[in-house]
Amino acid sequence: MKRVLYDTNVLLDVLLERKPHWAESARALDAAAEQKVEGYLSGHAVSTIAYVLQRELGRSRSRLLLSHLLANLQVAPVTDRGVRRALGLAFEDIDDAICHAAAEEARVDLIVTRNLRDFRSSTIPVLEPAMLVL
Repeated sequence: MKRVLYDTNVLLDVLLERKPHWAESARALDAAAEQKVEGYLSGHAVSTIAYVLQRELGRSRSRLLLSHLLANLQVAPVTDRGVRRALGLAFEDIDDAICHAAAEEARVDLIVTRNLRDFRSSTIPVLEPAMLVL
């Protein structure tokens, strides 16, 4: 079974029903819910997602949505080694570099993101949500 790490933007598309990306992101995330893939999100994405959800939807609703999300995904840990590695990667954005380092440590097979350009230095294959075909 493929191990797939979902980038923060894909998860927020689904949780906040952001159009026009919601449908494709939801289909990609459904692969984890249907156990067609082993789904992951980066540990640092949890706090980012919680912050954005709480700002948009309030504390109770945000925690409920995050709990539902985590029922289908595993957390790829952000470690000291991973953060130090991320600092040396050729990524423009440290957030994307940390996401990539967490994906490496979790030994995922691919990363699903809407920002392919931000992951051009990735050593892990990167796909847009619509490209995740199983």
